[in-house]
This record gives sequence, C-alpha cells and structure tokens, in this order.
Amino acid sequence: MRKLLISLCAVLALTACDNQKSDKPTITIGASVPLTGDVAMYGNALKKSLDLALKDLNKQDLKYNYKIVIEDDKFDVKQVLTNVNRFKSINGANAVMSFWGTAGTVVSDWAEKNKVIHMACAASDKVGLGYYNFNHATQPKTLVDRVLKYFRDNNFKKVGIVYLPALEIQEHVDFVAPLFKTKGLDVVFVTPLNHDGRDFNIEIQKMKAKSPDVIYVLLQSPTLNVFGKQSKEQGLNVPMLSINNMVTALEEYEGQAFVTEDSGTSSFTEHFESATGTEQVGCVVNFYDGLNMLVHAYENTELRDGETVPNNEDVVKTLLNIKNSDFKSVISNITIDEEGNIDSPAVLKRIINGKPVMVEK
Repeated sequence: MRKLLISLCAVLALTACDNQKSDKPTITIGASVPLTGDVAMYGNALKKSLDLALKDLNKQDLKYNYKIVIEDDKFDVKQVLTNVNRFKSINGANAVMSFWGTAGTVVSDWAEKNKVIHMACAASDKVGLGYYNFNHATQPKTLVDRVLKYFRDNNFKKVGIVYLPALEIQEHVDFVAPLFKTKGLDVVFVTPLNHDGRDFNIEIQKMKAKSPDVIYVLLQSPTLNVFGKQSKEQGLNVPMLSINNMVTALEEYEGQAFVTEDSGTSSFTEHFESATGTEQVGCVVNFYDGLNMLVHAYENTELRDGETVPNNEDVVKTLLNIKNSDFKSVISNITIDEEGNIDSPAVLKRIINGKPVMVEK
C-alpha cells in the first residue's frame, strides 16, 4: 500500500502530496490551459511553469498544502467553462488561473458569481474587472506605448492592421485603430482574417496596393503561419510587428519584431529553462509569479473564526496590498492597481536565426 501511495504521488507531479502525511488544510487551484490544439506550445509551457512553481514553493515551510489541478481547454471557450465548473464542483477550487483574454473574459464572469479568485494572463482591459479577478500580464496600454515607440523609432507613417476577430483581439483593434490616427499615423487598412481561412492571397494583394510602411499583425496560429507564408510568396516584403505570439511562427516571420511582456529576471529564465528543458514563451513568468502571489496571499491572510483556510474576500485584500508586503516577484518591476491589474514592462524582441532575441528593454 505504501509503494502504491508513493507511486501515485510521483504521477501527480502537480499535486502537493504532503496532505498524505500531515493535517494541514489543502488549498486547491485550478488552471485551464490549452495542452492540445493550435497553441498547445503555450499551454504545455504554462503547465511546466506551474509544476516548477509548486516544486519551488514546497521547499518552504507553508501553513497549507497546495494542490494544482490542470485541465486542457484546447483554447475553446466552451471547454474553458466546463473546466472551471469542474474545478469548483468536483475539486472545490479556491482559485483558478486562465490563459489569454478569450478564455479570461469568460472565467472573469464565472469567478465573480462563484467568489473564486481568478488569476489570468491576458492582454485585455476587461479580464481584471471585478472584485475576485486579477490579470497578471503586461497591460494593453503598456504594450501599445511600446508599439508606438517602435513606429516612431523607425519613422513609420502608414500602418496596416491585419487581425483575427476574436474577442480579445477585436477589443484591442477597436482601441488602437483610432489611437494610431490621433498619433499622426495613417491607418491604410484594417483587415480581419478568418481563423479557418487557408488562402489569403486576394487580401494580401489588396494590402500591397495600400503600400504600408509596417503591418501590425494580430493573429493566432494557424492563421498567423498561413498569412506569414503567403505574404512572402506574394512579395509583401514590409516590416511586420506583433504582440506576444510570433513564437508559434518563427520561420514565417524571420527578421520581424514583436512586443511582449518582460520575461522576468535572467536568473528566473535560466532556472525555468534548465529545470524544464523548455524555452520560455508568453505568460510563463506570469503564471509562475501569479501562483507564487496566490500562495503568498493565502499564507498571509488571517483566518476568520471557525474557518480552516482564509476566506477569499480577505485574500483579495491581501493580494491588492501585495506591493506593500514582502512578496518577491521574479519580474524586475511590477505594479498592481486597485482593479487587480498586475502590470510589468514591455520589451521588444526580434526573430533572428529562428530564435526570439531581446533587442531592447
């Protein structure tokens, strides 16, 4: 029986098995991420990030056991909702984590209704809205400020926008298109592309005719890959800039740049890549830091009379005050506003020889 118990603990790498040998109460955190599908490389890296964070946390003498339950959402909104409902009804989750804004917006509404703390990573102004919602990601305004600096530095005047009309991206386009015009930029086209589309040659020829100085690419794989490949084939040889996600199409966007979140201290990057054998991608540092933040808050929130784990209403207050506590982030500089948006610096990377390379903080 003891051998069986040890084997089970080894298999459940993301579960704090200390509750098999102690009377500590357990706090459960569910994470819905895409482990399969078009953006699975992100989800699997996030899974490893949470695994590593829990392993590092368990080296400390903690008041509570922490159990992480991870479910594959295939980057599908219906599956995301199924997952968080399962986290609550079956696992009794105290908190949940989500990836990107399409999923995060759905989980935000759910978290408010269920009074479950939600830690997201999304380039969205909406995901952090509500008492129980936190968004640990470089915020849209910070990202856009860095985009505008890139345009100014390169004297780009005519900007084209190509995008996938998904919830988070549409929200971003609706914000930046008029903003670019107020900054003296000529927005020569705003072109949506179908996620299921596989032939964008007509759209690309129309873009060429507009002679943009730069194209702002807001797509996700596989559309991102198809557009990049066909742009080269059609001779649309202009600079392209994206936010966060060119890492899923490195070959198609060789030499191009993207704005992304601060990937954390060099010691964190070395620790993550050495421990997991995986290169860091978007939201990896935010998930690692976000889980640490949640644990710090639960560990440092006073119990109410008769309760064995801190009440989420009180944990939120601790989280909002985290900048004044002794919490040590693995990101060089974070700020948190009263709405629960946890901002960090934006950086510029360029794809050089098939690798994302930091070119400017």
